[in-house]
This record gives sequence, C-alpha cells and structure tokens, in this order.
Amino acid sequence: MKLRNIILKYALQNALFHGGKANTGAVMGKVISENRDLKSNVKEVKSLVEQIVRQVNLMPIEEQRKELEKFAPELLEKKKKEQKGLPDLPNAEEGEVTTRFAPSPTGPVNLGQFMRAVMLSYAYAKMYKGTFILRIEDTDAKKIDPEAYRWIKEDLVRMGTKWDKLIMQSDRIETYYKNAKKLLKEDKAYVCTCSAENFREYKRNKKDCPCRGNPVEKNLELWDAMVAGKLEEGSAIVRFKISMSSMNPVLRDPPLLRINKTPHPRKGTKYAVWPLYNFACTIDDYDLGVTHVFRGKEHEHNTAVQKAIAKALDFEKFPTIVNFGMIRFPGEKLHTRDIKKMISEGKVSGWDDPKLPTIRAFLRRGFHPDAIKMLALQCGLSKNDIEISWENLESINRKIIDPLANRYMVVIDPVQLSVENAPGKREVFEPLHPDHPERGKKKIILNPKKIYISRDDYEKFKGQVIRLKGLFNISLVRKTKYISNEILKDMPKVQWVSEPHVNVKIIGKDCVYEGLGEYEMSSLKPDTIIQMERIGFGRVDSNNRKGITVYFAHK
Repeated sequence: MKLRNIILKYALQNALFHGGKANTGAVMGKVISENRDLKSNVKEVKSLVEQIVRQVNLMPIEEQRKELEKFAPELLEKKKKEQKGLPDLPNAEEGEVTTRFAPSPTGPVNLGQFMRAVMLSYAYAKMYKGTFILRIEDTDAKKIDPEAYRWIKEDLVRMGTKWDKLIMQSDRIETYYKNAKKLLKEDKAYVCTCSAENFREYKRNKKDCPCRGNPVEKNLELWDAMVAGKLEEGSAIVRFKISMSSMNPVLRDPPLLRINKTPHPRKGTKYAVWPLYNFACTIDDYDLGVTHVFRGKEHEHNTAVQKAIAKALDFEKFPTIVNFGMIRFPGEKLHTRDIKKMISEGKVSGWDDPKLPTIRAFLRRGFHPDAIKMLALQCGLSKNDIEISWENLESINRKIIDPLANRYMVVIDPVQLSVENAPGKREVFEPLHPDHPERGKKKIILNPKKIYISRDDYEKFKGQVIRLKGLFNISLVRKTKYISNEILKDMPKVQWVSEPHVNVKIIGKDCVYEGLGEYEMSSLKPDTIIQMERIGFGRVDSNNRKGITVYFAHK
C-alpha cells in the first residue's frame, strides 16, 4: 500500500473517534508502527502526515466515516470493539437484541440516568445490531410535566443516541385493560376496596384482606365500575393475587392498576383507570420483544413481581435482567423533585442551569456528547456503585474539544493600562489555534493607551516586568512602561485586550464573571466552543450588541 494511503487510513480512524479531528502525533505513531523502515526518513513522513491530517480534519465527520468504511472498514470495526468497554451480554445474539430506555416524563434526562440506563441500553443494542426502544412511561398524570415529552427526546437526539422505536404507554391503555380483565376472569387478580391503611395492616400481619375472597363476578363488576369512572380515586384498586404470607413483602398481593382521574396531557379524561409500573412494564417488555433490561440493582424486587405477572399471563419469554450500580459524582444528589423546587424558588434559571446535573446543562456548558458517552462506557457494567471525580469527565472532554476550540483572550474584572514609549505597532495577528494554522489568524487592534489586563494579574504582578502575550514586555510600576520585545524564559505571560473590545459574561457552575474580550469574539455564533486563554473552555450561549455570554465548562 502506498505511504499516502497508509497515512490516510490512520488519519481517518483517529479523527473519527476523536470528535472529527485527527492528531498528527497519534497518526504518525500508527504509520511508523506499521512500517519501521520509515524511521530513517521521519522528517519527510511527518510533513506528509501533517498535510493529510489537515485535509482529513476539514472533512465533516460523516464524510470521514464513509471514507473509512470504503477505504479500510476493518479499522472501523476494530476501533468500535476497543471503544465499547463493555463485556459480552448474556443470552445475546447478533440481530436479536432489543433494549429499552423507559423514563417517566417528569423532567429532562439527568447525567447519571444517561450514563447508565440510556448508554447501556443504547450501546448494547448497537453492539449486537439490535433495536433500541424509547418507551415513555406516562401513566401517572399527577407527576407528568408536559414539556418533558419534548425534553427527553431532545436530550437523546443531541447526545447521538436516537431510538429505533418510540412507544408511549398512554397509547396502550386498552392493551393493559385486556390483560387486567384476563387476570380477573382467571381469578389471578381481584378488586380491593380496603383503605390503604387497612391493607397495610393486613400486609404487615401476612393476613388476607376481605376482598381477596371476592367471586370473579363481583371483581368484574367492580372493574367495569372503575373503568366507567363510577368509583372515586382511592376507593378501589386491582391487586395481583400471589400470597399474603410471602416472605418477600413486595409479593404480598402487589397493586396492578388504580383509579387516577387527573386529566392526562395526551389523553385528557378518556381513561379513569391507569396501570402501575410493574404491570405496564411486564406487558410492554413482552409485547415489544424486549430481550434485555438494564436497571439499577434497587429494582431487584420489581423483577420478582414482574416475573410473577409474566407467568400468570402465560408469557413464554421474560427478558434477561442486567442490574447495574449507580454512577455518582461528588456533590450531585439532586432528584427531579428537588430541581423542580429550586426552579420554582428561583434558585436556578431552569433545567439547563449550570448548577444542575442534567444533560442539557452539561451540553449548554460545552461538554461534548462523546465525552459523556466515553466515560459511561469506561465504567462498564459494574453492579457496584461507582464514585467518579469531575476531573475524569473534564479530562476526556478536554481531549475532545481542545482541537476544536479556537483561542481568544478575555480579561476578567479589567484594569486599564496606558503603556508609555510603546512601539508603533497598532495591530497584532495571532493564530486562531496554534495546532491548526490552516484556520488562519485573527487581527487584534492595539491602542497602547487603552490596554486591559485582569485585576488578578495586575495585583499578582504589580511592580514586576510581564509579557503581554504575543505583544511585548511592560513593567507594572507606578507608570506602565514598554520594556522590550525580547521573550524571556521565566517571564510571566498574561492575556490582554485593547480597543475595540466586547463585553463578556462568563457563567460558571458556582459564580458569574464579567470582563472584556478581544473584538474578534463579536463574530462568534451561539453554540461555538472556545478556549479563553488561561481561563478555560466554554460554549458561546448568546452574542448581541450588549456583549457575549459564555457558559463555562472547565479549565
């Protein structure tokens, strides 16, 4: 194979799995590894690698994928296996795996939920060329936020985990009714009219409630009254007839369906009876052909109930249940109800506030979807809870966005300097990205009488000689003076802004900073990922006449 083609295949592979941007050093290593004789001509090889990497990095990521599939598909497959970070799935056959992510529409997707329930279900479905179902479990109108239907779908699409099938449980009520009636007719379920308090006492004492002995005819009569809306909420509930003396409390006649007359966002008041989690889940998993269910280990009791329901309904198959431990980040234990309260009290601006552990908050801050997915896959399929530091996620994200983010100078809480004896230079040209000269340079207009640096730098280096990055050296004494152009090894280098400039607001997780940015930032579009020199990475949230707002990701 010609040297150019060898370089091209590795450049495409490296780019495809690093956010669309290949790294010259990594490609060089692969090329030399394949042909050791090239070591004798490293300079020429490196020049060709740099040239081809620049060409590949200008290609859209989908074009890179198509080229690699056409040019060297074996590298794509090999990389996929390396990236998955997942053990083989029990009872799985290629093309026969169906998984599901089944959220309730109470709010958008949070980080922990995505990294476990979503990623395991999605990654294994793709790994085995199977089907990934998004099933929205909207059977409790009291808890539904109508906007959450849209939020959940948006979050999955933006994270690159789009479903193959979309199912709404509220569209399947008649199916649940049919199965409920089957259990009632076969005396495997009954309608209980005991108060919740009384039933708890029967359950605690392992005693049958009086309703358990109802004849089938009476249960069907009560059922018809429930469905017709003739009974009030809390007055009747359908229970699964297992055993009130079971050693496992959850198997003591668990509830299957209850009356809920709260108007439903999608169905209004059409239905008065709605299924509970275990009943709807068992039926849906069977009807939809779900082969593998990924759930937290705290759901093990639910699995026992669902297996009993499946057996009573004569379902031939039951999914393979894979329990996982939770992923925990320091300081992040907010539940949906907590976030709703914070929003209502004005403590956060919304579901995408940078303080929150939601997917939309992390995307707004400038985290790349691939960083979150890669970390999730690295965590594998452990049944133990995993504690992860924020540095793990930030490190992965940094590697992905660093090649993508152009550099800009921003000064926080600016201090104005007037430099005496400054040379005649009135404009400076700096590369947008030091590793990507093909992106061109930015022009910074210089007014020596109006140069701004951050107050922190001013206070730290007052009385010293410093270098204004890319410009010249000055002394920060009583009068700021030009010293020289010579670049000295240990001299402090600080970012600076002159006029014209733009106002910049940086919104972080715990604080808000205001300052000035170089004028080239005025052309940045929302959603652009940038690096603010010596400050860190962020995402442009808005840009208008008042200035630019950047959501801070990390250093």
